[in-house]
Amino acid sequence: MGLVNGALQVGRSALLAYQSALQVIGQNVTNAGTPSYVRQTPVLSPYVGVALPEGFMPGGGLTLSNLKREVDSSLENRLRVATGNQASVLARQQTLNRIESVLNELSDTDLSTLFQSFFSAFGELQNTPHDEGVRGMVLASAESLVSEIKRQREDVLRMRDELNVELGSLARQVDRIASQIAELNVQITALESPGSGGASALRDQRDALLRELGELVQIQVREQPDNSINVYIGNDLFIAGGVNRGVTSDLVTTDNEPRVVVRFADNRQAVNLPGGRMAGIVTARDTDVMGHIQALNGLSAAIINEVNKVHAAGQGLTGYTSLTGAFDVDDPAAVLTAAGLALTPRNGSFVIHVTNTQALPPTRVPTTITVDLDGVGTDDSLATLVAKINAVGNVSAEVTTDNRLRISAASGHEITFGEDSSNVLAALGINVFFTGSNSSDLGINADLMSNLDLIAASRAHEAGDGGNAGSIAALANLSLASLGRQSLLDYYNALASNVAVRGASARAGADSADAIVQALTAQRESLSGVSLDEEAISLMRFERAFQAAARYTTTVNQLMQEVLSLVR
Repeated sequence: MGLVNGALQVGRSALLAYQSALQVIGQNVTNAGTPSYVRQTPVLSPYVGVALPEGFMPGGGLTLSNLKREVDSSLENRLRVATGNQASVLARQQTLNRIESVLNELSDTDLSTLFQSFFSAFGELQNTPHDEGVRGMVLASAESLVSEIKRQREDVLRMRDELNVELGSLARQVDRIASQIAELNVQITALESPGSGGASALRDQRDALLRELGELVQIQVREQPDNSINVYIGNDLFIAGGVNRGVTSDLVTTDNEPRVVVRFADNRQAVNLPGGRMAGIVTARDTDVMGHIQALNGLSAAIINEVNKVHAAGQGLTGYTSLTGAFDVDDPAAVLTAAGLALTPRNGSFVIHVTNTQALPPTRVPTTITVDLDGVGTDDSLATLVAKINAVGNVSAEVTTDNRLRISAASGHEITFGEDSSNVLAALGINVFFTGSNSSDLGINADLMSNLDLIAASRAHEAGDGGNAGSIAALANLSLASLGRQSLLDYYNALASNVAVRGASARAGADSADAIVQALTAQRESLSGVSLDEEAISLMRFERAFQAAARYTTTVNQLMQEVLSLVR
């Protein structure tokens, strides 16, 4: 009877094993449309059985010894990295596309067109310096130029603020995902510690969360002996089993610019972001957005300084009775080259012309003011410069309470300027066209706005002279040392071209990253995804095996009945 019972045990074990295997196949088929599901393969193993009368031991039946998850950890890591790289480059591409839209280079109001209009207006003023309409055109073109630079700055800064907000939101999302992964680690360890393999569904959830996390920030995953995982961001441990260090964000101000910084919640250490969408946002913000702001600042500073240097040494149709410099110094007693001026003056001189408007005809007296900045002996400060100007007849000068230079003419007199080889007039904002130091505060001299006759088209105090306006018009294509031997127009065109080139590079990078992700996804699907055709074949195979086991068990039962009938 022992042999008969052994034969029944073989049949019973086979029925149970194939029934379980069919259930696994049914689970695969049921989840064929679940993106996060990993295909499972039933692993069947034979039992060691009792010996036959002849001494042979064919085995004692069959058991489902394991459920194999068809997953390649190395492939999953590569796919997470590739997905993160794709998200990173897409973040940059989206930002660069928006910057290109801000430039709006294909329109009639783009910055290059406004630059040309501005310098062309000064070209017209050179020919007709007494024409009030042309002077108004100069001012209108300057206002359009300033307005467009400020619009670009505001639009790009709005991108910076939006990227900061998104970075903070993604930090909260990363923290939420990390907490879920830590919780799953605890559950998987508890379920699989006896070796039951009962956490396949939880592992699928954890893998899906890891892929979501890897898209946001580049991670490395290492499985531990207790079936939990450790997650690293760069070289920093982020998740260890059931412990999540947490991620938060702070808004800090660096160089007067607000930036969101991502930190670990436990020790406030800044997170090194090697890849993922968060890294792409940081690069887009700090390199692309702020880089464009810096380029606008450089362009604005160049046009302020170069136009002002020419304009400050010229004369309008009328002079000043009083004027205050547009730029202040840090300390009136400090040497002018170290007084915090955006434009650094140099050793040289300028001329103050004092005109007696009550004389018939009006008389004009020029006085040359030397500016000692040769580095030998005592160089000039704003205070010593004021003393030199005060020595000029019918002129008084003073330092204002906010450290600016104010020059006034005596009653019945006017002041004009010329021949400034020191650039000190432009540096202090005397008789300038533009105010400000960069794109943040770029503006037009309020004196010119209220009196068009003060636009300095002349440089020789002669009727019909437009030489100074011509010099300003020539700046459009004049190579400037401050711009690396580029002209203002060339500098802006290079700026716009650089944005276009980086945008094209980002688009190419996005296409390449997409191809890599698709290839790795296809590899993962071929290994871990459910193929209904393959599952149908497995279903038929286990079904036939179950039917055969059932037939075998029936036959053994019939033999047992015959043996029992002989006993009766």
